Amino acid sequence: MLLVRVTNILANINDPTDTSIYISPTFPGKGYKLYRTNPQQSFQYFNDALSYFKQKGDTANYITCLLGLSDLERRKGQYNKAFDILNDIQKNVIRKIDTTAFTDLNTRLGRLYGIFGKDSIALYHHKKALEVCKAQKYDKTGSSYYAIAEQYAKMNDYNTCITYLDSCYLISTNNNRLIYVDAYYAYAYIKKSNYRKADIYLKGLIQKFDEKKLGFASKVYTFHAELKKALNQPDSAIFYYNKALSTVNSMKMHYDIKPMILEQLALLNYEKGNTHKAFSYMQKQKAVSDSLFHLQSKQNQELFEVKREYQKNLFEKDEQINQQQYLINLKDKASFRLKLLISILILLAAIGLLMFRQRFLMKQMILKKEKNEAILETKNKELTANALQIIEKEQGIKELLEEIKDSKPEKFKTLSNKYKQGNAKIWDDFHLRFTQTNNKFYEQLMKLYPSLTHTDLKYCALIKLNFDSKEMSHILGISLHSVHMARSRIRKKIGLSRDESLGDYLSSI
Repeated sequence: MLLVRVTNILANINDPTDTSIYISPTFPGKGYKLYRTNPQQSFQYFNDALSYFKQKGDTANYITCLLGLSDLERRKGQYNKAFDILNDIQKNVIRKIDTTAFTDLNTRLGRLYGIFGKDSIALYHHKKALEVCKAQKYDKTGSSYYAIAEQYAKMNDYNTCITYLDSCYLISTNNNRLIYVDAYYAYAYIKKSNYRKADIYLKGLIQKFDEKKLGFASKVYTFHAELKKALNQPDSAIFYYNKALSTVNSMKMHYDIKPMILEQLALLNYEKGNTHKAFSYMQKQKAVSDSLFHLQSKQNQELFEVKREYQKNLFEKDEQINQQQYLINLKDKASFRLKLLISILILLAAIGLLMFRQRFLMKQMILKKEKNEAILETKNKELTANALQIIEKEQGIKELLEEIKDSKPEKFKTLSNKYKQGNAKIWDDFHLRFTQTNNKFYEQLMKLYPSLTHTDLKYCALIKLNFDSKEMSHILGISLHSVHMARSRIRKKIGLSRDESLGDYLSSI
């Protein structure tokens, strides 16, 4: 894959203003580094790369090439063309490109507006770039701080300039000297008349920039010149201004400072009495200034109209985007809250309905259970009452049989047999009625203790109805001792201890 890598010089040679472009050897016929010392070769190379990436549909690299071309036009003083390129990028791909391109776009727009003294618009773009860098934690944050410091220096706000220069060092991740930052420190302190500090920051800078053949050396020479001028050393000032002028001409960069250099050379020569040189420099300064900035010049006659229209459109678009985004956010929040409220209400309604249904079912079950228990209790009371009546009648019959036994022994045997047969039938009927009434009692009892016999179940039925041992002996026609033995046998089968009541246990089933 073809790779274009834009490397910020602040990271390797501490240049926060320029970029070097590297394109891989897979690009047809181009496998060399583009040096900023050869603008014409760079210009041709960017145009070739632009056509290539457009054909390939590689938007990101296409934008990178356009940004490079804009830089080259700016360095040549072709500000109108530089602006047209950036305007084309802004109109077609703003906010759709990646963080790097968006940041570079705003930084370049800021510099162009700064050149023409449009300070508020320049700051707007620089701070827009810084805002994106901070939000995305992008590694060009230092470059954005530097660009803002540079703009404040142009606005003569040197205290704010120094504050942003401090930020460059605060976020720096290495201990290398930031030579561009130090250069503007020196400039700010010159303007604040702190010449001692300015001299400290300027030490060694010219050597650094000359070694690396960096175009910014022209500005460093002007800073030296201004310091010498402030220290009333006109010959040294003229020397450094001439060095700056020579660097601008040879490296074809920073044309925007050329009028200022020529103007200062004219003033210094005039003060020294070199009126001929002074006049010559003034003529050159006017020609250069007109070619770069005059509104009626052929090169820049449309620049301010383009800028005004562009800025108007930019602000309108930003305002429209911000307003739409604000409305979308409000709508999204309202929609989310409404959905959340509806969800909560539905959930609460479902929980309420479920709880109501559960309570209703539980109430129905409790009522049914209470009703069944009441019916069962009533029937058991009836059975108990009938059993007591039978016991009472049997007691009377036994007494009569005893009298008959003494007075008419011949009839006693016959009547006694009939009594036993009738008594057995009565108690069989009683047991049947109890079983029908308490069928679940027998089912549960047999499930828990399958070893219980049919006779054991009769005893259990009578115990559940709260008959005592004596009453049970009368009902079943057995001795009291037999009843005690039967109860003891049942306790063992069930597994109750001596302290546990057999009657309470059977009543709980």
